Amino acid sequence: MKCLRLILTSLCLFTFFSVSAQKGILKQANKYFQAEKYYEALELYNRIDEKEATEFIFFRRGVSNFYTNNSDAAIQDFTKSRRMGYDKKEIYFYAAKALHSKKLFTDATRFYKNYLRYVEDRVEENKIIELIKQCKFGIDNQYNDQIAFVENLGQGVNTEFDEINPVQSPTSQNKYYFSSNRPGSHGGLRNLKGYKDEIYGKYFADMYAVELSSGNWTPVSAFHPVLNGPKNDIIEGFNPDGSVMYFFKSQDGKTGQMYADTFSIDKDPEAFPKLFLSPVISELGDKDLQVFNNTTLIFSSKRKGGYGGYDLYISVNRDGEWGIPLNLGPEINSRYDEVSPFLTKSGTKLYFSSDRIESFGNFDIYGSEFNNQTQKWSDPNNLGIPINSAMDDRSFSVSSDGMTAIFSSDRPESFGGSDLFLAYFKDQINEQLMYIEDVPFVRFEEELLTGETEVPSDSIVSTEDNEAYVQKEYVNSPLYYSNDEIILNPVNSGKMVRIKDLMIIYPELQVTFSGHSLKEGMREFDLYFSIKRSEKAAEYLVKNGIDAKRISVKGLGSNFPHTTITGSQVNRLAEKNNRRIDISFTNVQANRLKVIEERPAVSEGLRDDSFELYINTIPDLAYKIQVAKTKQMFKANVIRKYDSGIIEKKMSDDSYTYTIGVFDRYNQARNLKSELLRQGILEAKVVPYIDDHAINSNQIQVLKDIYTDLKEYLKFESE
Repeated sequence: MKCLRLILTSLCLFTFFSVSAQKGILKQANKYFQAEKYYEALELYNRIDEKEATEFIFFRRGVSNFYTNNSDAAIQDFTKSRRMGYDKKEIYFYAAKALHSKKLFTDATRFYKNYLRYVEDRVEENKIIELIKQCKFGIDNQYNDQIAFVENLGQGVNTEFDEINPVQSPTSQNKYYFSSNRPGSHGGLRNLKGYKDEIYGKYFADMYAVELSSGNWTPVSAFHPVLNGPKNDIIEGFNPDGSVMYFFKSQDGKTGQMYADTFSIDKDPEAFPKLFLSPVISELGDKDLQVFNNTTLIFSSKRKGGYGGYDLYISVNRDGEWGIPLNLGPEINSRYDEVSPFLTKSGTKLYFSSDRIESFGNFDIYGSEFNNQTQKWSDPNNLGIPINSAMDDRSFSVSSDGMTAIFSSDRPESFGGSDLFLAYFKDQINEQLMYIEDVPFVRFEEELLTGETEVPSDSIVSTEDNEAYVQKEYVNSPLYYSNDEIILNPVNSGKMVRIKDLMIIYPELQVTFSGHSLKEGMREFDLYFSIKRSEKAAEYLVKNGIDAKRISVKGLGSNFPHTTITGSQVNRLAEKNNRRIDISFTNVQANRLKVIEERPAVSEGLRDDSFELYINTIPDLAYKIQVAKTKQMFKANVIRKYDSGIIEKKMSDDSYTYTIGVFDRYNQARNLKSELLRQGILEAKVVPYIDDHAINSNQIQVLKDIYTDLKEYLKFESE
C-alpha cells in the first residue's frame, strides 16, 4: 500500500512538472511570436505535445511556419486548427497566403474570398481583392514559356535569415556583394530603437561578399567594421569602374543616410566613408539606388508628384551639378509600388519590381524597353515563372555578360526569409553587351550624343541561311559529393534544377552523368557504387519529366582519377576532385547553345595521366571491349585485374554494360580482346564509340568513310 502511494505521488509530480514545463514553453513561444521572432517561436511550438495543443497553438504554429518558408507545414497546421474549431478570420487570410505562396492559385482564391466575408475596412477589402486578381493572373499565366531557369545559391551563401540587395562586382564576374541580417552582424541583437535586446531584438543587416570558385561558393566574408556598424548597412551598388561603393545606413530600414566609399579604408583603417551628396534623399525614404554611370542615377521614391506609392526617378549630373529628379512617367510607374530599378548598359532596357495586379503575388520583376524612334517605353512585361514567384522577388540585376541575373526572393524554395537566386537566361540579354554614356530617354536643351552599340563579334554565330544568332552559354561543372554520399546536396540540387530546365528549353539535348570516386574497396564495388550515384542524379531528371531515353549514366569508380593521389594517404584536393559526377551533353546545336566545361582546376603536376588520356580520347572515335551485360553487379577477376573498367547504361534500359579499355585505334582494342579471349572471357567484343556513345551497325556503315579506322574494324568484327 505504501509502495502504491509512492508510485501515485511520483506520477502526480511528473504530471505536474510536465504540465508546468509545457506551460512555460508555450508562454515563451507566445512572447517570441508577438515579437515576430518566428524561428524561435516555431522551435518552442514544436516542443509542445500535439495531443495537448489547442487550435490556437496550431494556428500560431502555422503562422510561424509560413513566415519561416514552411508553407506545406503551415497549411497542415491551419487545417488542424480549423478542424478543432478555430474560426477567427485570420486563419482564412494566412491559409490563403500559404496556398498562394505555393502557386495554388485556385485554392488561395477560395480562402481569400472566405476572408473577405469578415473584412469591414474598405482599404483592407481592396487589398484582398487585388490579391485575388493576382491569383487570376497566376492561373492565366503560370504555364507561359519560361525565359530562364533559376537556382538558389545554396546554404553556403543563404541562411534562414534575409539575404538582400545582391550586386555583381564590376571588376570580377564571379564575385557578388549583398546584405544580410544573419547572426554575427555588428551590434548584435537590437530592437527598433537601436538598443541591445538579447531576448526580443533582431540582427541588423551587414554587408558581405562571396565568390564562385571552381564551381563552388567561397565562404561568405563580412566587410570591415568601419563599414558594417550597429545600424542596417544595405549595399546599393558601385560606379562603373568599381572605384566607389554606395551603401545605405538606416536604423529602421526605411530612412537613413546614403554613403559613398572609395576604399580608402585599405590605406587608413580609421577612414570613414563620406555622405553621398545627391538628389537621392534617403532621409525621406528614397531608396534602391542604381548608379548607371558617374553622371546618371536611377532610384525609387515616394516623393510628391508621383503616380502612387513608390515611383522610379532618374537624375543626371551636368557640369558638376545633379539635375532635378525626373519621374519615368506613367508608361513605367503606376498607382502601385515600383522599386529596385536596373537599367542595362544600353540604356534602353529597364528591369524593376512592382506589386501591381499583373503579378503572381506580392512583388514581381518586370521588363520594359525604350524605343528610340517612338521615344516611348513598352508596356512592362512580367518576366514570368520561374524568375517570379508568388512571393516577393526584388533587386534583379543582369550580369555583365548578359547570360545570368541575380535577385532576392522569399519564395518557399528559400532556406528562410529572402534568399539570393541566380537566373540563367535562355536568350542572352544583348542590351547588357552595349554601352552608352547618355541615356536616350532623358531630354536636355542640347542634343545628346549616343555611343556606338554593337554586339561583340565573337558572340555571333552564323548559320547556313546567313542568319545571325547570339550564342547562349552554359557553364557546366561537376556534381561534387562527400563522405555522407548525399548526392543531391543544396549546391548540387541547384545545379540539377538548371540541368532540368536546360533539357526542357532544348528538347534535342541528351545528357550523361559519369560517376568518379576514390579507391574505397574492391574495384567492382567502386565501379558499381559510382554508377549508382550517377543514377541518383539521373532519377531526379526522370522524376521531373525528362524522358529517360535522353539520359545515360556511367560509373568509372577510381579507375580514371582526375587528381593524382600521392603516397598512401589521400590529400584533400584529390579527395574533393575525385569524388564527383561529371556531366556531359550531346546533340548540342552550336548556333543555340555553347557549353563551357568547368573541370576541377589543379596544377599540371597534379593532373592524373589516366584521366587526361580518357578525356582526350572519348570526344572522337574510340573503342572499348565489352565483357558483360547484366542487370546486377558483375563480379569477376577481369574487373579487378584491369584498371580501365567502366559501367554504363541508358536510363530507359535496366541492364548494365561492363567494358574494359579506351582506345583510339581498332588494332589496340583488338589486341586486348585477344588477350581476354585467351583468358576465357568469351563474351569479349570490341564496340566502337563516337563522343563516348556506342554506335550500331547502321551508324558504322554511314561513318566508315568519315572515320577510316572503322573499315579496319569491319574486317574483323561482325555483329
